[in-house]
Amino acid sequence: MDVMQQAEDIIEAASEESEFQYQGPVPPERIAWIVMLGAFLLFCTVTLTTIFGVYHYLFRSTVPMAAVLQVSKGTVGITGPDLVVAAERERDDLTSSVTSVSTDSLSQATIQIKDLDEGEFETAELLAAVTLQGNTLVTFNHANRPRFEWGRIPQRIQFSRLDGMLDILIAGVSNRTPFLMDFYSDSLSSDKGVHVQFESNGRFRLSVSEDEVRLLSLAGEAVVYFRDEPSRRESAKSGNELVVRIGARSMTQLQSQPNVLKNGEFSLLQDSGATRALNDWRCSIRQQQAPPGDFSLARFDGRVALRLRRLNNAQSNGEVRCTQTFAGAGLDVQGYDTVRVVTTFLPNYQNLSVCGRAASECPLMLQVNYEYVDEDERRQDAEWYRGFYYAPDISGVVRKRCDTCIQDHLDINPAVWHTFDSDNLFNLIVEEERPATIKSLSFYASGHQFDTLISEMALLLSNSAAG
Repeated sequence: MDVMQQAEDIIEAASEESEFQYQGPVPPERIAWIVMLGAFLLFCTVTLTTIFGVYHYLFRSTVPMAAVLQVSKGTVGITGPDLVVAAERERDDLTSSVTSVSTDSLSQATIQIKDLDEGEFETAELLAAVTLQGNTLVTFNHANRPRFEWGRIPQRIQFSRLDGMLDILIAGVSNRTPFLMDFYSDSLSSDKGVHVQFESNGRFRLSVSEDEVRLLSLAGEAVVYFRDEPSRRESAKSGNELVVRIGARSMTQLQSQPNVLKNGEFSLLQDSGATRALNDWRCSIRQQQAPPGDFSLARFDGRVALRLRRLNNAQSNGEVRCTQTFAGAGLDVQGYDTVRVVTTFLPNYQNLSVCGRAASECPLMLQVNYEYVDEDERRQDAEWYRGFYYAPDISGVVRKRCDTCIQDHLDINPAVWHTFDSDNLFNLIVEEERPATIKSLSFYASGHQFDTLISEMALLLSNSAAG
């Protein structure tokens, strides 16, 4: 019995050992299903990633546009991502990284944004231009466009940390591609401050101080809202000024500072408006002897401008003048507190030093003809002039102020767009000759040889009582 029992025990142990050897931890069919499901999930992941990647690349990806800083006068400070401040006197590319730009009281610079899909920078169409007036700081974040024409995101230009005054021109927006330009009065990482948004062509002045944002629309519309309250929006409409007080959380729209000139925004003209603009501006040509000068609406440096030109080795005085006259007795300005002339122009060439020996032959001169009321209540004619030049005085005896001028002519950089603001004429002209009625405004180029382009001309009136 003992032998039989031992044999049974051995057989039972062998059977148990055999069961253990052939019973795996996971059945083979389960392994097969895991492999199949894993492969399917991997296939779905790769497929979806590829589809979304291709979709993003084709419809949502962007490439940078060219953004070039051009200094029109003085020296401009540039701070890059390394926080090192550099001085710039001519030109700098801003496309590659976040850059802060600052001007002092005597300097000015313009950031021009263009799409270089076709041609060089000088010939490419201008999309937008942002001019920093004196004592202004702004951070340029980026300027991007869709990689392809069928892209579904807008051309987008973004600025932040604005303090000071900007002149803004948006001229290259078409129905083909949406456009968006953003200005933030503070850092992008903060939800405080004010957001200003532009989506179409127009001409604007934007000023930001510690507690106030002012947006003047000379042409076009823009939207303003508090960053922590985006549903509360106000539009600054053409001819109006929107005043936002951050501390008081208020938005006030003023019907002030209208541009009383007709068709002065040459850079916004379409082909159909060219004839009408030249009819509103009566242009004339005068010269002592041949060759004559000429005037025309032309596209230069990507924007439309009125070009005043006289070349062909001219050796005598000549002038090309454009004038807009106010009908009847003239434009009554006695009910206003401020009268100012604002213009954007580019001096492309001049061959005389400064403005000639008598300081009367500048490549660009502004002239306002007006009447004032004297102490005997009689109306008297008077003029206000301001000239601009870039050619230095090579003789040391050339004057910088004409006989009838009350200010020296301005020395600016050549071949660069410059935006000039006259300040309030009421403060510049003596009280006894304060303008009562403006008869006309003229701009003209004078000298032997000259080539000047004017893209904007505005005569702005405002009354503080409206605010």
